Amino acid sequence: MNAQNKLKRKDVAVLLLAGKGERLYDALKVKKQFLEFDGKALFLYPLTSLVLSKRFSKILLVHAEEDRKKVQDCLLKDPILRKEKFEFIIGGKTRNESVRNALKAIKGKKGNFSVLIHDAARPFLTVKQVSFIMDKTYRAEALTYCIPLADSLFRQDGKGIAYLDRKNLYLVQTPQVFDFDKLVELYQNPDYEDTTDDFSKAVRAGMKTLPLPGDSSLFKITGKDDLALLSMLSVLPSD
Repeated sequence: MNAQNKLKRKDVAVLLLAGKGERLYDALKVKKQFLEFDGKALFLYPLTSLVLSKRFSKILLVHAEEDRKKVQDCLLKDPILRKEKFEFIIGGKTRNESVRNALKAIKGKKGNFSVLIHDAARPFLTVKQVSFIMDKTYRAEALTYCIPLADSLFRQDGKGIAYLDRKNLYLVQTPQVFDFDKLVELYQNPDYEDTTDDFSKAVRAGMKTLPLPGDSSLFKITGKDDLALLSMLSVLPSD
């Protein structure tokens, strides 16, 4: 990318890796974002895609205070990422707090631009997926990837079970992209404090939203079943 094109980049990416991963920590003895997969920490995979997309003027890494050195050590070992500059932001106790800290760090940036937010626990983000969602920012103020619900779904109320119609039900994924100023407004409104998904804040606020077809590869590593899937992926042949 030449210098002129580089100057045109205004958008910002935020990678969230401040989570404790309590559901898996006992089994892994390490936070899941630092679990090694084929020789490198999981968070490095989506970060590499964000860098190689060449769509962002800056990339923020939001991490727990005690993990700063661990994050930097991982970056220094990577032949691509060790050459890049990142901003390091201390995360909060919750996802909302972590996003808010990132927004505060970006707030001085001038001009109209979008901010992409991605969970490091979804490691298999591709450059193509980054570019696709960023190319659609002109169509909406908030965008997200999502996939239609494939399994049957029921709600249990006491001893009773009621099946729900899965038609038009979707699983929400990240990355999610927002008009920066609009997202800041949402985080200044206490009415949305109880939502942990940024796209849901945008929906509740009546922003112009755009769901995009996601992919099962954007699955989130949450429980032991996901570790089993990860283990299978490590031995699958690559194209």
